[in-house]
Amino acid sequence: MKLGFLDRFEQGLAQLKPSALKFEFPNSPEDMERAMLDQVRRTAFFLARVPALAFFGVRVTEISARGCRVSLPFHWRTQNPFASQYFAAQTAAAELSTGALILRAIAGRPSISMLVIGVKGEFLKKAKAEVEFTCPPESAQDLLDALERVERGESAEVEMRSEGRLSDGTEVARFRFRWALKKRSP
Repeated sequence: MKLGFLDRFEQGLAQLKPSALKFEFPNSPEDMERAMLDQVRRTAFFLARVPALAFFGVRVTEISARGCRVSLPFHWRTQNPFASQYFAAQTAAAELSTGALILRAIAGRPSISMLVIGVKGEFLKKAKAEVEFTCPPESAQDLLDALERVERGESAEVEMRSEGRLSDGTEVARFRFRWALKKRSP
């Protein structure tokens, strides 16, 4: 009996062991940008660290010191029973738009831990198409200020925003993620 694509894909996933996946964190912000924009390296990272992002098909479409943009496709894996995007898929993509920016900023620095300690989300319109989540430059600047405190040996918290919009510019969701940052003990 010949197996279909989905059957072969599911068999491959069943044999995959997350511990066997290797993703080495880049040593500079520029290398992190390249890793997040490269489909193969990004997928390896997602499968090893946050498999739901790989399942949802989330893509980092832009990342720099000024901000991050993440795309969440609209298909059966991100849909709820009401023919719109599932809130958890939207939250995951929004978190990535802030978290990828932090990963970029800490690449190559002494070991820094990052943890979401709070999240607030507003869902403004029904999302029935692909949504782009953007972490704006103001949040990027707040992050740099927090990292300066961390480098002085203090722990820091930073609130970062993410806005979700449809391709026509309609805002469908707003998030605020509160991140705790601190140096890891040697």
